[in-house]
Amino acid sequence: MPGDERSMGKPIRILIAEDDPALREAIADLISGEEGFELVGRASDADGAIELAERERPDVALVDVKMPGGGGPRATREIAQRSPRTRVIALSAYEDRRTVLEMLRAGVVGYVVKGTPADQIVETVKRSVRGQGSLSVEVTADVIHELTTLLDRSESLNRELQQLNRTKSELIQILAHELFTPLSVIQGSAITLQEHGTHLTPEDLSGLVRGVASATERIRRLLGNLSAAARLDREGLAVATRPTEIRTVLDAAAAEFPGQAHRLRLPPEEATADRRAWLDADLATRSLVAVLENALALSPEEEPVEVEVRAGPGQLVVAVADRGPGVPDEVRDRIFEAFTQADQSTTRSHEGLGIGLFLVRRVMSAHGGRITLEPRAGGGSVFALAFQAYDDTGSG
Repeated sequence: MPGDERSMGKPIRILIAEDDPALREAIADLISGEEGFELVGRASDADGAIELAERERPDVALVDVKMPGGGGPRATREIAQRSPRTRVIALSAYEDRRTVLEMLRAGVVGYVVKGTPADQIVETVKRSVRGQGSLSVEVTADVIHELTTLLDRSESLNRELQQLNRTKSELIQILAHELFTPLSVIQGSAITLQEHGTHLTPEDLSGLVRGVASATERIRRLLGNLSAAARLDREGLAVATRPTEIRTVLDAAAAEFPGQAHRLRLPPEEATADRRAWLDADLATRSLVAVLENALALSPEEEPVEVEVRAGPGQLVVAVADRGPGVPDEVRDRIFEAFTQADQSTTRSHEGLGIGLFLVRRVMSAHGGRITLEPRAGGGSVFALAFQAYDDTGSG
């Protein structure tokens, strides 16, 4: 070990890599004049430092952080590969924490700020040979701060990963439950047809067909929601939008409910004529589908779900009003979170993943818009999707 060699009287062999000629010579004079030190070479760039280190195998290399040829980080990594016994000490004017951490990650055992007193440089060299790290006072506090920040981030990431695992498990369980219900309807209808098909009345057959159609629609909407969520994860927090007629979104969303079209009250064509907003038509449609599905599930069969389009300052708002039980105050702030439902009891009268409104909030955020919830006079709720309005006058 180098420490053993020092005890036998062998000098500490040192390489200097610094692109500033004056500073390089000043450090060389310091090394040459120090008893027990031996200068084995000088380099002005990373390539020269790497070549000298491989040939001379010094005990210590003093390496400038910002020198040409890839800088100190490259030189440090290459020296560690070609001369593993060499301890690398960084030389820097010290500009930021990133520089310090980059060199520490590359493998330096010491970090000396240029201008450090000569006796401290000498002590840092000696400490490095003994296998002890050393940081200049100027960088120690910042490195500690950065390491503390990284530790906090690591702990936060660990908590997020644990939550993600719990969410993933919960999602799988809920998906299994939600898919089981419509698949059971389809399977039950198939078994009924197989065993009793020749004895069923036209009314019975019609009922089976409606059940299968409803179950199929539900599965399709579920898969649509999951597909939209995956797309948002791929594309990030913003999506490309273009001026789109709001009627296109209304009609496309309503078409997702062929079996319940009679329960939807859309605004007349003339009320939405020439009204456009900045939209991604597919995602905007998916968000409206999720709101309509929620409203239809909560409202009594005899009560329609009413859709209104109104203009606001710089906005185009699509409001969906239902006659459901409403949203309790204690749930209202969380209703747009994943897996949250207004009725969270095991005996609730409707089915639902609890991800529809969560998806809507994400879609609206990606559009630069928002979704709001207000109680409806006379009972029920009003969900309002506020998109950025398109102004064809050229002002917006």
